[in-house]
Amino acid sequence: MKLSNIGNQGMLSNQTFLIVLDLDGTLLKDDKTISKETILYLQELQRRGQHIAIASGRPERAILPYYRQLGLKGPLIAYNGVLVKDPDPKSSFPSICHRFKREYIDDLLTSFPDETFANIITEDGEDIYFLRHEEEFEKFYHADMMKTHYGPIKGKMKKDPFCFILKTKDRKRDSEISDLVSSFPGIGIRFWWDYPDTGEFFFYSKNKATGIEELSKIYGIDRAHIMAFGDAENDVEMLSRAGISFAMKNGAQSLKNICSYVSLDDNEHDGVRKSLEKIFG
Repeated sequence: MKLSNIGNQGMLSNQTFLIVLDLDGTLLKDDKTISKETILYLQELQRRGQHIAIASGRPERAILPYYRQLGLKGPLIAYNGVLVKDPDPKSSFPSICHRFKREYIDDLLTSFPDETFANIITEDGEDIYFLRHEEEFEKFYHADMMKTHYGPIKGKMKKDPFCFILKTKDRKRDSEISDLVSSFPGIGIRFWWDYPDTGEFFFYSKNKATGIEELSKIYGIDRAHIMAFGDAENDVEMLSRAGISFAMKNGAQSLKNICSYVSLDDNEHDGVRKSLEKIFG
């Protein structure tokens, strides 16, 4: 759908919404920043009484700089819904946390030697493990705030992790890896649409959408008043849950096929802000 189908500018400004924003490829520009114009506009929407939340595959520590920059309050959704937490230590909101079992990861690494992978990344909130040094991922996961380990990972993890990400050297092994992971109860693996050699574990029953459900209870918001923006496959459940859903102009075509609207512009040109301005004025 085209955004113009939603009606005149500001037509929903007298209603209260829960607006949930993905970060990478959605709210963030390609240089991982948010424009000043978007920051100011989102702050203005909050002053008008709109609830704004971040839902990202990033860990909490990598979300917090943007959360604080926007002046957000209330829970955030991290690790694609595996962790739902209010960063305010005085908050009464009980954190919701799920972890992948270490033994499943060890089983995978027994079946596929380290040479299968260009890299592996996994972390438990205190320790982060890399099969090999890779600056891009270390920056993305704010590894400088963690105890960092390099080298073979099998049997090394001290706790069950929040995430498990792998990069394959040979895409022909993807189906074999997927078949093995599908034998682990309750989890699967999905490969990123923009980096198809990279896959991540995910829970079938825990995702950004289940995180949104928790937030909607807190704010007393019904489905019709949940608005979500995303760009990639890990946003599918969240966008399907929202009453009003936006696929980013730069996003995967599969999302555009299921969403209410496509954003007025891409992430590099303030697509989130421009679309919200069309709705709220």
